[in-house]
Formats: sequence, structure tokens, C-alpha cells
Amino acid sequence: MNEAAPASIVLGVAVVFARVGGVFLIAPGLSSLRVPVMVRVFLALAVALVIAPLLIERAIAVVGPATPADLVAVIGTESLIGLLIGLLTRLLLMALQTMSVGVANAVGLGGIPGTSIDGNEPSQAAASLFMVTAVTVIFLADLHYEIIRSLLASYEVLAPGSALDPRAALVAVSDRFGAAFLVALRLVAPFIIYSVIVNFAVGLTNKLTPQIPVFFVALPFITAGGVLMIAVTIREMMIAFMDAFRQLSAAL
Repeated sequence: MNEAAPASIVLGVAVVFARVGGVFLIAPGLSSLRVPVMVRVFLALAVALVIAPLLIERAIAVVGPATPADLVAVIGTESLIGLLIGLLTRLLLMALQTMSVGVANAVGLGGIPGTSIDGNEPSQAAASLFMVTAVTVIFLADLHYEIIRSLLASYEVLAPGSALDPRAALVAVSDRFGAAFLVALRLVAPFIIYSVIVNFAVGLTNKLTPQIPVFFVALPFITAGGVLMIAVTIREMMIAFMDAFRQLSAAL
């Protein structure tokens, strides 16, 4: 083995790690701030070392004749591809997070503070419940393997060293964005219908008896009904979320 071979192998693994690390920076669950940074780094490195034997020859072919500037460009492109894959797998969770905040406000639970699992910003307790349950379902149903499968499949479309087409990337993000929010809207549709019906009834009652503070009287009942709906429907919601996440991930 010549002297350049070990260096080429290390650089080839670095190219593979760049894409894997990009995925782990933003993928659902894997990128949570509740997971220590060192744990995420070592997990990404472990995945990179596992898949490196499948890709090392193509990676070495890219980094072998590359200059330092070309190597930086390759690693940067690989990181962008990994971020794109992680973003596409995360869009459904982001859509569910947005809709769950609306649900919390609609059923009168918006004033109860909670803690976000993916960041340090404050969130409603009901929204945090949906997000924690969704992330737990992803790991319990082994859906995180779908993220790894999408990562491996990306090398069939974009080999190491391939240029990323910005137009195709934006089209993929916009299409997945619309599909994710449509799925999230379907998941929270019962709460939207409940909010419309309840608020219509409260408004009609307020018109009939304006001397009674109907809103303050009805708020505990609205909140109790919302909590009951969450208890009754969250299982079916998470099953539907699990199926939608699997289908959207399989389409990558």
C-alpha cells in the first residue's frame, strides 16, 4: 500500500461523514438539543463508519485527485445534501408542530406553558405533548431506519462529489412542504371542527344573552372537551402520523 492510500481512505470517510452529519444536524429526534452533542457526533460517526465500506471506493475516486479547495467544496456539497435529506424527513414533524400550536390555542390550552424538545424556545404544553409523542412513535416504530434508508438511497441519485441542483432541491422541498402540511391538517381536523362548532355555539349564546359573560363561563367546558378529545384521538392521530411518515420517507 502506498503512502497516499491511508490519507485517501481518511478523506473518503470524511466525505461520507459530511453527508451523514448533515442529516443528523436536522433529522427529527436525532437532532434534538436534549441529546448531548458528543452523543450525536459519535452516533453520526458510527453510522458513517458502517456505510463507508459501501461507498469508500467512490469517495476515494473523488478525493484522490482533488486539491484542498476542491476537497472543501466536496465536503460542503455533501453537507448540504445531508441537510436537504434531514429537512425533507423533518418537514412532517415541523408541520405537526405548527398545527399542534393552533390546536392548543383552539381548545383553550394555549396559556399553559411547556418545554420544547427540539429547542430552548417556550411552547404550549399541549403542543409539547404532541411532539414528544410523535418523536417517541418514530423510534418505537423503527421509523428512524427510514431516515438511514433515505440517506443510503441518496447515494444512488447523488454520488459522492456530485453537484447539487438548487432548482431540483427547491422543488423537492416545496412539494414535500405542501404534502406535509396537508397530512398535518388532516391529523388535527377533528380539533379544528370542534373549535369551529364550540366557538359558533358560544358566539350564538353570547348574542342571545349578552348580559352573561359567556366566554368565561364556557372556557372551562371548552378546555375539558379539548382535553377529552386529545385523550380519545391521540392514539389514532399517532397511528396516522406513523403511516404518513413512513410513506413520505419511502418517497425520498
